[in-house]
Amino acid sequence: MVKTAGSKFCLVFPVLLLLDCTWAAPCFWARGDAHSLHYDFNVTANRQPWCKVQGQVDEKNFLFYDCGSKKVICMNHLREDINATKVWKDQIDTLCHVGDLLKQQLPDIKLEKYPDSVPLTLQARMTCECKANGRTSASWEFSFNGQRYLLFDSKTRKYTVGHPGGEQIKEKWEHDKELMAHFTKISLGDCQEWLPALVHWEKQVDTTAPTTTVPNTAPPTKAAATAHSKASTVTPIAWNLPLFLTCWIIMYVL
Repeated sequence: MVKTAGSKFCLVFPVLLLLDCTWAAPCFWARGDAHSLHYDFNVTANRQPWCKVQGQVDEKNFLFYDCGSKKVICMNHLREDINATKVWKDQIDTLCHVGDLLKQQLPDIKLEKYPDSVPLTLQARMTCECKANGRTSASWEFSFNGQRYLLFDSKTRKYTVGHPGGEQIKEKWEHDKELMAHFTKISLGDCQEWLPALVHWEKQVDTTAPTTTVPNTAPPTKAAATAHSKASTVTPIAWNLPLFLTCWIIMYVL
């Protein structure tokens, strides 16, 4: 059966609704600390390696991944211990999927500044954070050949244009509900799930071994800087409880 636009929306809507519930859940595990997880993707259509990924926990490199060869360089001596865990495997599988997803977008992107003869490089930074007050945030930043064009806020699911050439990309991606669902699920769902485990491993590394350096794949521009306050705060549990119940009831009805 061919999927219509309506059927696609019916499949995407429960996913986005569930992520709204996930968004409402504070990150209790952080205990007043602020933590962040970044993945920087460099994707080029006609060049090898066509996709490189660098991962950072709290601004410290911990992973370098080649999507083509599926080669992983782990930045610490705990690789043998964590390589067999579900979180690590899920992370690598998702990074491979994101590389393919971003590569699929390149043929449809035409930028006036860059002629067809110039290889187009898409740089994407995915960020998920647990703030000191217990709240979470997530976003995607998209750059082309070093120039930031678009920012996607995973909470509001809104695109913000950072360059005039990004307007046509914004219009196209705004109408692609499946692509939006992927961006939202990966940054608000998967990334937030990996963050506690990666912070735990990183803390172990800090007390046992130095961090290894890797080739820099980060975009030349960054999203707005995040304050890393260490002040302890009280999470508003009473405020979140009605939202939890509402989300649960809606998902049960669906």
